[in-house]
Amino acid sequence: MARPLIVLTTVIAAIALLAGCGGGGTDMTAGMSAQQVLTESATRTEALTSYRFGVDVKATVKVDAGGTLGGLLANPIDITGAGGAKDPGDFTLDLTANLGPGPIQANITKVGDALYLTLLGQSIKLDVDAATVKSLDATRLAPAIAGWISNPEIVGTEDIDGVPVVHVRGTVDEAALLEDIGGLAGGLGAADAVTPGAAGTNGDLETGVVDVWVGQDDLLIRKAAARALSQDALKAAPAVKAIDLNLSATLSDFNQPVEITAPSGARTVSLDSITGLLGG
Repeated sequence: MARPLIVLTTVIAAIALLAGCGGGGTDMTAGMSAQQVLTESATRTEALTSYRFGVDVKATVKVDAGGTLGGLLANPIDITGAGGAKDPGDFTLDLTANLGPGPIQANITKVGDALYLTLLGQSIKLDVDAATVKSLDATRLAPAIAGWISNPEIVGTEDIDGVPVVHVRGTVDEAALLEDIGGLAGGLGAADAVTPGAAGTNGDLETGVVDVWVGQDDLLIRKAAARALSQDALKAAPAVKAIDLNLSATLSDFNQPVEITAPSGARTVSLDSITGLLGG
């Protein structure tokens, strides 16, 4: 009668061994400082070949600018969306945008150096220079937000969709934030919107907080969020008279297949010509 007990013991031992070899439950963040967690997670996340992502952007920006940038920021921005991204920076994003009179549902797709907008059943290839299109890299979205953090601290551990994560929080590095904003503004025809280095040590933001959630078992960024608020003009961006920004990005389904194709029959349209459709 001893044999069944031996078999049962062997099976239990094998299950335990396999569970241990599977890599689950290992806290790779143990013993790491907040800065080490951020640095390593940014490196690992940028090395991913594909993932699914979600975005939530709410912003009110008072800006002294015309053209495309002024048109896009003429009304409060409220955008939510979900999509997929893969190397070498291609992405597709289904979004709902509240930019004016009512919500707009659209899709933005980037394939190579081409950027497409599908709106009201029509596909448009945006006439944007290749350098600007290249800078719109959704595979760097979460690491970019994480890169805006200064004085990071580990504030605890949490759970996101069943995944244990470590929560890192810090203040906004205004220079890093404005550098990214400046790059985007330049692509929209406002190259002088940001003055590099003018933010100073303390910056002008009344509120500036960045939160990053990193998987404990894989050191991959699961979520990154930022809040930036100033009711006065920014020294580094004098055209920005006030800003209230809430931005978050979530990541999932790492290295899983993502299908991204350019819409067929798209006609080329300048970015300026569509700002009126977006409430500008």
